[in-house]
Amino acid sequence: MRKDAWSPEENAATVTAYLDMLEQELADQSYSKANHRRRLQERFGRRESAYEFKFANISSVLRDLHCVYIKGYKPRGNRQHSLEHEVRQQLMRRDGFIDLMERSVDHPAIERPDLEWEVISPPDDLMLRVPGAGQHGVFVDFVAREANNRSLGRAGEKAMVRREQARLTEAGRPDLAAEVVHVSQTEGDGLGYDIRSWTLEERPRLIEVKTTRQPQSWPMIVTRNEVSVSENHSDTYVLARLYNFSEKRIGIYELPGPIERTCILEPTTFEALPRPS
Repeated sequence: MRKDAWSPEENAATVTAYLDMLEQELADQSYSKANHRRRLQERFGRRESAYEFKFANISSVLRDLHCVYIKGYKPRGNRQHSLEHEVRQQLMRRDGFIDLMERSVDHPAIERPDLEWEVISPPDDLMLRVPGAGQHGVFVDFVAREANNRSLGRAGEKAMVRREQARLTEAGRPDLAAEVVHVSQTEGDGLGYDIRSWTLEERPRLIEVKTTRQPQSWPMIVTRNEVSVSENHSDTYVLARLYNFSEKRIGIYELPGPIERTCILEPTTFEALPRPS
């Protein structure tokens, strides 16, 4: 099996295979990862694991560009610099591909009364953005676009309200469960958190909910107000990340405490006014 450097031709073919699969996934059509790998193996002669790793590299490029990527290929670093260029070029040549990504983050969400939860510890192995990646020629910021999907945000918040009520009721505190309040709906969304809940010791839990249909490595958007409130209420603040919201089992992890301590923050936008002359 080959161990030499990847040629431009091989990179291009691998990116094409990946985007073919992603296009099928975005269109809600089935496809075979094994068939795509097999065709690449027959053409270029590398091990199956080499293409699996390269597909994960491509996910990393798309994640850094804030584009949707294949859920089954968790982003991994150590990629060739030429790979990002190849991904960008092929994205620009595919008619309708960006439209499919837009549909995947824009379409309305509804409540999930039948949901199941997959609870995990906060991830500590997510690959960070490659320095300088995704800063030029980004197509659409799909992370920000999905964060602005109000129906998805509301559906996630309501799921979290029910989860908190069930947690307290099952622990023998139905009185506290009755006191859980969806404050972003009853008091407005400027408080810096969405839900006021309780611990079993009757201490407040101020929960900010961030919901995505994407995998756990999808970035979050937080506001300056949320960062400030989490600092001022560091003992009671919880950032709850809901991911894979469209799957049968919704993933969740919690980050308690100040957001500046629990997250690596990267500025994306600034409010600007002209300087006085």
